[in-house]
Amino acid sequence: MVDQVDEVKQKTDIVALIGSYIPIKKAGRNYKANCPFHGEKTPSFMVSPELQIYKCFGCGASGDALSFLEKYDGMEFGEALKFLADKAGIKLISQGFSDRGEKDVLFEINTLTAKFYNYILLNHASGKKALDYLMRQRGIKQETINKLQLGYAPSASRPIVDFLTKKKKFNPKDLVNGGTFYQGRSGLVDRFEGRVVFPIFDHRGNTVGFTGRLLPDDPRKEVGKYVNSPESPVYHKSSVLYGLNFAKEEIKSKKEAVLVEGQMDFVSTFQAGIRNVVAIAGTALTKEQVDLLIRFAPKIILSLDADSAGDIAARRGIVVAQEKGMNIKVASLGDFKDPDEMVRKNPQGFVKALEKAVEVWDFYISSTFSKYDSSSGEGKSKISKEIVPILASIPDRIVQSHYISLVAEKLGVPVAAVFEEVSGETGVDKKDTPVGLEPEKVTRRQLLEESLLAILFQTDPAKVVKTNCQRYLSTHILKRIVEEYKGYVDKTGKNDISSFSATLPKELLDKFSEIVLTDLGGLEEDEEKLGKEVDNVKLEIELLEVRERKLTLTKEIEVLEKGDNEDKIRQAQEEYDQLSKKKVELEERKDRGIIL
Repeated sequence: MVDQVDEVKQKTDIVALIGSYIPIKKAGRNYKANCPFHGEKTPSFMVSPELQIYKCFGCGASGDALSFLEKYDGMEFGEALKFLADKAGIKLISQGFSDRGEKDVLFEINTLTAKFYNYILLNHASGKKALDYLMRQRGIKQETINKLQLGYAPSASRPIVDFLTKKKKFNPKDLVNGGTFYQGRSGLVDRFEGRVVFPIFDHRGNTVGFTGRLLPDDPRKEVGKYVNSPESPVYHKSSVLYGLNFAKEEIKSKKEAVLVEGQMDFVSTFQAGIRNVVAIAGTALTKEQVDLLIRFAPKIILSLDADSAGDIAARRGIVVAQEKGMNIKVASLGDFKDPDEMVRKNPQGFVKALEKAVEVWDFYISSTFSKYDSSSGEGKSKISKEIVPILASIPDRIVQSHYISLVAEKLGVPVAAVFEEVSGETGVDKKDTPVGLEPEKVTRRQLLEESLLAILFQTDPAKVVKTNCQRYLSTHILKRIVEEYKGYVDKTGKNDISSFSATLPKELLDKFSEIVLTDLGGLEEDEEKLGKEVDNVKLEIELLEVRERKLTLTKEIEVLEKGDNEDKIRQAQEEYDQLSKKKVELEERKDRGIIL
């Protein structure tokens, strides 16, 4: 398996892989992008096609294709390996069932369970009532049922349990672990018995869980209308957006996602031809869901139920999404209770509502003022308590000032009063600031040395051997890298930094990777500027050496002057004078424009 891991990595183009998730552009021998792991406006995320690695010089995230999928897409190592192996056309060697990861087993159980439910709905007498409900009462077409793999769980659990345990040979413990079944008095019980079932997929299309809905005439009044899969190794409600696997390409294309609240809202909207829609499935928008959405689009249009629960869900997600820099708008549903009803009764009206969606801050202010009497002291107090925390969370100070003025005008109070409340909300106590996280100090000399090696290794590695670059190096780890590289070239006759990197121990490889991934800022595209920059770095290093030596001599002379050391004082003074002349010469070269 170790050999296969290497084979998968060798046949994976990390640039193409990362480029399929985030925008990435050429930067000399490397590629760069805005880091997907932390917010930034200036790209500091570098990818090396030669070393097949990435590194962010902002947050420090680094690794290879496998670790990128683990960190960015939440895959476990086995999932990432299988994903890349499938793309590369490599069949992983397996010893059978016992070698499969827990998630793989649960995905397969869920996939087969979904197919079973779908078959019952479309082809079995026990699913006829459910099919009539979906198609006649809710207007769902068979094409949509097939696409979304809707199904029906029969009232008896035995058929599906026997199918999975006896025919497909799954361990009953795995069925329980996946959450669809639980242990009853006489055996395993399907928790979705007698319900219309909506399979839940993650954004990669894996079946992670289910939502079941009672039919309208179901006599079980003591149970909830909806029941969801419990949390499991493959299903985490806060991290899943229903329908994203179907909608992600359209969301990418339109650069916006329409967010609805439940499965039926999604089904109706998706069927109506609005294919950039996803559902939060009855919970407030979470940080994990925002992190997922922002990969595909920078804009969200919230289209939630028109009751108070919809307002709360929208408000909870505002702060989460705006902190990520997303553009958020809200569509008004008018007199319709939810998107499902509006789409079925007035589909064109729903499309127009999306087109007329208002900025989320305008929506929040309007909905808050509509609930209370802004002319009374009590009403002003309630409005203030709800709206001040939201105003305080607006990151753009100009936009924040605009809405502070708007709220003050609507309340009939001075702008300063609202501003003071908002300022109090955003106040940060210095004692709460984390300590002990200071970045490691790097000297100016080391930065210059790393810059020199970055230029040489990225533009012409042969110059590392041909030029006397070691003369400018004092940092131990950098000297070791150059020594190792010269030894590698002597032994192999190659100037191949990719093969060379494979020979380095971990402590050298990390620093070498940083050097190779350093952004040269376009210098590599202009040979004249590149040469000047090399001269610049070398000259700066020489100047630093002169200044450091002069400082050392000054201290030595002070000590010598306290004793009878005239000869040593004279020698030190002569060296000091020579260094002073050299410093002047170097600075004159600098002024003549030898450096950039």
